[in-house]
Amino acid sequence: MPLHVLPQSRRRFLHTTLVGGTALLAGQASGAAEPSSPRPWWALLSDTHIAADPATSARGVTMFDNLNRVVDQVLAEATPPEGVIINGDCAYLKGLPADYATLSKALQRLSDAGLAVHMNMGNHDDRGPFYNAFKSQQPEHPLVEGKHVSVLESPTANLFLVDSLKEVNVVTGELGEPQLAWLIEALDAHSDKPAIVIGHHNLQFLPEGSQQRVSGLVDSRALLDALQARPHVQAYVFGHTHNWNVRRSEGQPYLINLPPTAYVFNESRPSGWVRAELGEDELTLELRALDATHAEHNKPQKLQYTLASSPG
Repeated sequence: MPLHVLPQSRRRFLHTTLVGGTALLAGQASGAAEPSSPRPWWALLSDTHIAADPATSARGVTMFDNLNRVVDQVLAEATPPEGVIINGDCAYLKGLPADYATLSKALQRLSDAGLAVHMNMGNHDDRGPFYNAFKSQQPEHPLVEGKHVSVLESPTANLFLVDSLKEVNVVTGELGEPQLAWLIEALDAHSDKPAIVIGHHNLQFLPEGSQQRVSGLVDSRALLDALQARPHVQAYVFGHTHNWNVRRSEGQPYLINLPPTAYVFNESRPSGWVRAELGEDELTLELRALDATHAEHNKPQKLQYTLASSPG
């Protein structure tokens, strides 16, 4: 398994459980939250879509520039995050080796600041070139064969990173039975704290007999059933649709759709990243829109943990 290297001073604040492969960059400087920041927070990014050429643009956006702006903002926060998570579609379209080489350059400043960076797989990623670019992150003995998964433990909640990449540059996502079985086992083994599951693809439920192409998870029902059956699961965080949104139906975990760091599909929606503060009884989200004039920029959303924790 890849070693999750953390600066020594951070280990008392964050324990990373090695239950699979997670891409991680870490430097030598301390990135720990100081005692003045009682609740840990994470920087949540998604859909960076970095191409080999830093000047590559799509939908009027230069993706490398957007990611650099986000890195600036993360580093400018009053206290450093416990870590940075990029929730899939790290690369532009096909997960080419040169895409990840450029991505590595963009993330270097986070590494130099001592921040751990964890990356999920999206449908525009490719595990082979990804592992070649981030060699230390390739698991020797993955618990889910062919998938890139991890559990990140923090003082107030546990984060479960899942891999929904089904086929490179094909929109449909899938967890698959082996990964679902692993996730269920991992959730049950960590039921003492609130759980947040993070995967690239959105849940999608089509009418029976529908001929519409599935653009989200083909096994959405199986995943939602597994999450609903475990009351300590508080949220499922995803990207893919490039549409910042938070919603919840009764009896379900929160569904948190991260904004893209790159381009939006609807010009009225924001691009940027999310500051996620993990409390003992609530999750506080703040959108950091790249357009600071956007109506939702810097507006905190406090999501109460309304589902009772299951016994440990």
